Amino acid sequence: MLLIRRGDRGPRVVMIQGILRAQGAHIDIDGAYGPNTAAAVSAFQQRAGGLLADGTIGLDTWRAIERVTGYRIINVVDAEDSAQRQRVCSGLTRAGGNPIIMYGMSNAVAAAMDEVVARAGAGGMTAMVRFYSHGGPGMQNVASGHDGGNMGHLSGVSVQHFPAMRAQFERLNDILAPFGCVDMMGCSVGDGAQGDALLNGISDAANRPAEAGIQVQYSQDEGHKVFNFEGPVKASYPGRRSRQAWGRHVQGWIGPLRRTG
Repeated sequence: MLLIRRGDRGPRVVMIQGILRAQGAHIDIDGAYGPNTAAAVSAFQQRAGGLLADGTIGLDTWRAIERVTGYRIINVVDAEDSAQRQRVCSGLTRAGGNPIIMYGMSNAVAAAMDEVVARAGAGGMTAMVRFYSHGGPGMQNVASGHDGGNMGHLSGVSVQHFPAMRAQFERLNDILAPFGCVDMMGCSVGDGAQGDALLNGISDAANRPAEAGIQVQYSQDEGHKVFNFEGPVKASYPGRRSRQAWGRHVQGWIGPLRRTG
């Protein structure tokens, strides 16, 4: 349920590099999908069998990663816009996903996290938690609720109300892999100072990177586009680290390469 290729940068690349390094690949974790990462992906594809060894993470390769390593992605979809729900869930289920579907309620963030934690189980084998709904700069619905998404009911995530939901995002510490990340897939969530503030709050609470698009996300309904951001992406790393510094931190967290062969 991903498309990651040479030239990409950011938390998703850290995630892939972390998975590969944990499997014994001799690559540095720097969040940049360069020739060494592409070669490591190609080697994994050859070992997995039945895959085109093109060095690109697509749906078939991600399914193989899930099968071989046990790492997985958990998707949370807001059901209140039925057209969006059908588009997103159709794309996710075609790719083999089983999204958590949230209907309107108060305290939706807490309810969603209950579902995420229950599905993740123990062992830190969740590589990404991804939220789909409508959004705006510094805010995104989770389950829009009877009042149409009033953040005062904690039916979504916002800068203004984040202190009340920080503890919910802290719960991701226990389920995300060391190289995991949080993706907010709503429109323009990462835009401007409000977007910065929200992503900083999420990344510090979860102790994992958080990323979001800064433009309208039109294409949540076809092919790979349901899994990826449209246009520029903004990412925040815990403690305001740079991408490279976070990669070094994750590499130390994973530890030295295992001997193989």
